[in-house]
Amino acid sequence: MPVPPASSHPLRAKLASGSPIAGIWMVLPTAQASGTVAAAGFDFAILDCEHGGFDFVTLEASITACEDGGMSPIVRVPGPDPFFMQRALDLGADGIVVPQIPDAVAAQRAVKMAHFAPLGTRGMNPFTRGGNYGMPPQPKYVPGYPFTGVLVESPEAASHLERIVEIEALDHVYLGVYDYSVALGIPGQVDDPRVQAFVERAAKIVRAAGKSVGTTAMSDAQTKRVTSMGVNVLLYGADTWILGQGARAGLEMYRNHGWKSQ
Repeated sequence: MPVPPASSHPLRAKLASGSPIAGIWMVLPTAQASGTVAAAGFDFAILDCEHGGFDFVTLEASITACEDGGMSPIVRVPGPDPFFMQRALDLGADGIVVPQIPDAVAAQRAVKMAHFAPLGTRGMNPFTRGGNYGMPPQPKYVPGYPFTGVLVESPEAASHLERIVEIEALDHVYLGVYDYSVALGIPGQVDDPRVQAFVERAAKIVRAAGKSVGTTAMSDAQTKRVTSMGVNVLLYGADTWILGQGARAGLEMYRNHGWKSQ
């Protein structure tokens, strides 16, 4: 499977310039939430169909809102499912990230699901939203277009990383530090040295292979640390986390002026 050209995709072009890119995980299945993140100026959003509340109707609406705001819509599918992947791409997603990848064989299969023949096994119907309803131009139906990534989320998967990054049409590896912390028996402790050692080793392997590597960075300290390790795709948490942080900050401000919960 040959490497798709950088010019064929907006995120590839940004990464080729050498600058990191930034996005947010979208769990809330509303176009308004995705549109708000787009208006803030993020490069992309990952519409989370593994843990979020999306169905295909709300997914299409959120993809549209991302595009209207100039932000790339990427879909995390529920797993390596060719049916769901094809539907997401037909709805106009700019790319796919696939969780539950244990090894290079599974990663190769997932990458092929995202691409048309001869690169892969995706079925083609140019009369969908992703194909501009059969009318030119059809920029998302050029060979190799979808930005394609997999999640490495466990020590088992990490042990296969050298083989995973050999997949030519793979663009991106996302390091799932929360699942990794669960696998270590320290759920949520993503700043633990063992988790950070995983990020450092994995980032070095992925970047050396010419791929982009991403993980969550939700504070100044985390951002400095992971970018120094080579991470060039930054996820500022999830929309639900941002909403909660904003709400708590507002309440704390009111408490400082004498407000008390009744």
